[in-house]
This record gives sequence, C-alpha cells and structure tokens, in this order.
Amino acid sequence: MTEKYGVGLWAFGALSDRFSTTGYKPRFSLEQQIRLAAQAKGVRGVELHYPSDFTEDQIDLVRGLVHGANLEVSTICVNFFSDPKWQYGSITSRDSTIRNKALEMAKTGIDIAERMGVGNFSIWFGQDGHDYLFNDYEEKWNLMIEGISEIARHDEKTTIFLEYKQKEPRTHLQIANVAKVLSIIHETDLKNIGVLIDVGHALMADENVAESVALVHRRGAAFQMHFNDNCGYWDDDMIVGAINFWKYVELFYQLEKVRYDGWYDLDIFPYREYPVRAVEQSISFIDYLKKRVRENYERIDAAVKEGDVHRTIDTLRKLFLKGYE
Repeated sequence: MTEKYGVGLWAFGALSDRFSTTGYKPRFSLEQQIRLAAQAKGVRGVELHYPSDFTEDQIDLVRGLVHGANLEVSTICVNFFSDPKWQYGSITSRDSTIRNKALEMAKTGIDIAERMGVGNFSIWFGQDGHDYLFNDYEEKWNLMIEGISEIARHDEKTTIFLEYKQKEPRTHLQIANVAKVLSIIHETDLKNIGVLIDVGHALMADENVAESVALVHRRGAAFQMHFNDNCGYWDDDMIVGAINFWKYVELFYQLEKVRYDGWYDLDIFPYREYPVRAVEQSISFIDYLKKRVRENYERIDAAVKEGDVHRTIDTLRKLFLKGYE
C-alpha cells in the first residue's frame, strides 16, 4: 500500500480507563511502540503526543526510531489533557500562569514539528470546557479565540488542526462539534487553522460525518481525518467499520468527491484486542472501501444526484452486498 495510512501511537500503549487505571496492556517503551506500529501491514506513519511521548531533547532519538522503522511522523499532537495541571483548562484556564504555560507548550510543539519536518500539528482541548451549568461563556470564548490566534500566528507555515469532541473528560467540551471549529476559523480569519474530523467524535455529536466533511470543504478549510468506530453515544475508539458500515460508505464517497489527499490516521483504543491486528483490520477496511467507492464513484454519484432514495439504496446494496437483487 502506498496510501498515507497512519496510527496514533497510543494504540500500542497500556490503554487504561477509570476502572483499570494501570491499563489493560503492558507498558511498552516508545521504541517498542514504534516497532509494533511498524509490524502492522499498511502503516506508513505515526502520530506522536508532545510532551507525553517525547520531549524536546529527544527529537533526534525519535526521528531515528521512526525512520529506522521505515515510518514517518504524520502529525505532532500537543497533550493538554493527561497532566492534572490542565484539569481546569489550558488556554482557557482562569489561572494566567497555566494559560501562559499552555501557550508556550503549544508554540514549542510547533517548533518541534518544524524541526522534524512535520507539517501537521493538532490540538485537542480535552480539558477546556465545563461540567456544570452557570459559566462565564463569553470570557471562556474570548480566551479560546485569543489563545488559538496566538498559537496559529507563531508559525503560519504550520497548519494547526483543531480536533473537536462533544464530551469526555469534561461533561461538555468547549470545542464540541464541527460548527464550533468553523466558527473559530471564521472569527480568527487565519489561513493555517484547520479541522481534525474524528469519525467517532462526529458520531457522538450526532453529526452526519460525510456532511461534516462537505461543510469543512465548503469553507475551504484544511482538514485531517481520524478513523475509528463507536455506537454513537461514547468515544469507544473501536476497529474501523465494525459498527457503522453504511456511514463509512457515505464518508468515503464524500472524501472522494472533495479529493481528500491527507493522512488516513487511526485513533483506536484496542483495550481487549491485539493492537497490531486491530490496526491491520482497520487499514484493510479503509483501503478496501476507499478503492471500492472510487471504482464505483460515478454510479453512486448518479444515484445521489437523482435524489431517489429507493434507487440510492438499491445501487449501494447491489454494489456492496454479494448476491443482493
């Protein structure tokens, strides 16, 4: 496979949750995790978290480990969620000292991405939000817009992809859906702010993920994809396509329509599955469905444009269900 298939390195981590805080899997070193990623057929790149996966003084080490495994770094992601100091928010914290630390960490992460030749940098503001009612929403949004603008202006050659999610670990995350990211892009009016569309997060927000892609493309914003699956009410990060087959068919139809050429990165948490196999199954599904949609794009597109739901259903079932009449 020559496609840009990647995986978040966390798929090979200990994979803890609130019931098993030490994790369900062994704690592998960074080198071991990279080697496991390289074992999965089809993987070309890895996403790394800064500073939890590596620090600034380990750039050469990480570069050597990744290249030594014949891989690339697809994205550097700043970690604003796992350290307790962020529990009340990062760039929206009421504490100016915390806000400044967050801004400096993001800027350092961007510099690291530049030094490593990685053009993509993503941020998930996992602790910026609220749990209860009665919050100073205007002030929180002022801080969010000011902070994101400052981060993006630090190096306008690097695209800052904002990842949205409705909930977890807070009951309400501030950047909860695709519309809020597009609102941020509109308000900041900065060309190097993009959207990270995580399929599972879109499903949690009750979005039609294909429509989310269409909206981002309509705005002319850059975007990246995270692939996983869930049942719609929680971020289960399951094997891609295990649950939402038809939604994935529509998603790949839309990605083909907008000529998406970015990374196809996995954000999965195989708590009880063998991670290498879970990654391989996910990539095999993406590769198959992407090719199948591409080969039959004209037929699917014609059915969609006609607007007859019966024809669309029949067309898709005949294409994807063996023996269907």
